[in-house]
Amino acid sequence: MPKKFKKGAAKRKQRAGSKKTKQRDAKTSARKARRPNAKVNARPKKRKPKPKAKTEQTDAPHPARETAQGKPFTRRQKTAAELGVETRSHPDGRRLPIVAIVGRPNVGKSSLFNKLAGSRIAIEDPRPGTTRDRVSALVKLKPESGGQRVVELFDTAGIGVVDEERVNEHVHEQIDNAVAAADVVILVVDVREGPVALDYEAAEMLRRSGRKVVLAANKADDPKHDALGDAFYEFGLGEPLTVSAKGARRLKELASGVCELLPPKTKAETLEPPELLLAIVGRRNVGKSTLVNALAADERVIASELEGTTRDSVDVRFTYEGKTFIAIDTAGVRKRSTLQHSVEFFSQSRSFRAVRRASVVVLMLDARDPVSKVDKQLVDLAVAECKPIIVVVNKWDLVEGHTTGEFTEYMRKKLHAIDFAPVVFMSAVNGENVFELLELARDLHVQGGQRMGTGELNRLVYAAFDRHHPQPRKNKLGKIFYATQVETYPPKIVVFVNDPDLFPENWRKYLAHQLQEDSDFNEIPIRLKFKARTKVEL
Repeated sequence: MPKKFKKGAAKRKQRAGSKKTKQRDAKTSARKARRPNAKVNARPKKRKPKPKAKTEQTDAPHPARETAQGKPFTRRQKTAAELGVETRSHPDGRRLPIVAIVGRPNVGKSSLFNKLAGSRIAIEDPRPGTTRDRVSALVKLKPESGGQRVVELFDTAGIGVVDEERVNEHVHEQIDNAVAAADVVILVVDVREGPVALDYEAAEMLRRSGRKVVLAANKADDPKHDALGDAFYEFGLGEPLTVSAKGARRLKELASGVCELLPPKTKAETLEPPELLLAIVGRRNVGKSTLVNALAADERVIASELEGTTRDSVDVRFTYEGKTFIAIDTAGVRKRSTLQHSVEFFSQSRSFRAVRRASVVVLMLDARDPVSKVDKQLVDLAVAECKPIIVVVNKWDLVEGHTTGEFTEYMRKKLHAIDFAPVVFMSAVNGENVFELLELARDLHVQGGQRMGTGELNRLVYAAFDRHHPQPRKNKLGKIFYATQVETYPPKIVVFVNDPDLFPENWRKYLAHQLQEDSDFNEIPIRLKFKARTKVEL
């Protein structure tokens, strides 16, 4: 090693052991401990690759699935365009059968719910009280005897223990509502810990309710745990079925036991997609859950003045004018550096996923608070996903001395990226303009499905180009040959040009703005793609 490099290495080693450096490292460690999910800008440490364990090659009966791009296949929640779900209510009054999962905290209710649903919908975390609302999903149960049943599956909070005393009454009300509405209840217990006081309390509650019960002794990962299930016979709820939600063990037997107790199959279980998915997002305590309850005309999710009450993204199905809609209630979004633990992190990530799934995004603002950086972050996500967005100014009945025109002008300046989006002023508590919002969402959804004729589209594109054309680059002037619409939901327009590099980003935004003003897409985002026209040699 050259002498100058040796000298520099000696200085760095000396600085690393200094008192000031140790104090700085101690402060950094303390900050990380207080905010375990905060993003820290640092050089990533190089990790040595772990040696792969040598295993004997065996003929795998089911090889790993791969996507068309060769990536590992993972199950996910379907988007609005892909989702084929059933309406809860049928025109003749019949409804889907309901199955509720109940039990004390940390017995694996959310894990079992996610396994049966085939997607990580509910948040799984060892902290008691992670689940609060009734998380629901439409699930296809396939018993061992054959056939298929479609049910609405509820995941509920743990009985007896709530992490926040101020929502204790609301949580237990949601559990009671789920049991009262259910045709079959799955009581989940921990086979390894055996019967405890809260299990007896849950069993007594179900016996009083008179509901049909399937007793699932969870965490029986190995057949040797099956004998431990005999301790739950004393509940008087029938034969315990030992299962493993994590290992997906004996879940078909559990589905068969549930299907045997379900009411006869009706036409309500036929597949019928909803009209649209409405994702309601925003900061904490702006009234998202109150709006969902007003749309569903039911206390479907917990609405409380306590910040951060909602944790899961809850799909709430409701009917309006004979059509089925899904309102997605999401957790309040805040700065990443202020997240306290993993539950809040997963809640926020599910809120972002709800935006990607939705047909229309509703951004809720509190009329008493200024527009924040978090609101702009949600707007940027909706714009990046090309989702129609409605700005809802809630709690307008509490504002004095301001007009709707003044607030709209203020909002346009702060959220200039969506100056085309409609604005609704409402009071979710009083039910003012709630269903006007739904009608507006339907109009935006219709706009997203329209197609513009190629002749009309090209007239608008040429007119915009004549008014303002991009500056020449590389001694070349950009030329537009023609444009055509290739997709809907969202509308996607491909513009064929001589060279896409001659059309900068600001001019592309100008063209999109002009198309929104002069076409039927005046309240929804448009996706533009510039493509070079290839020459065909004859």
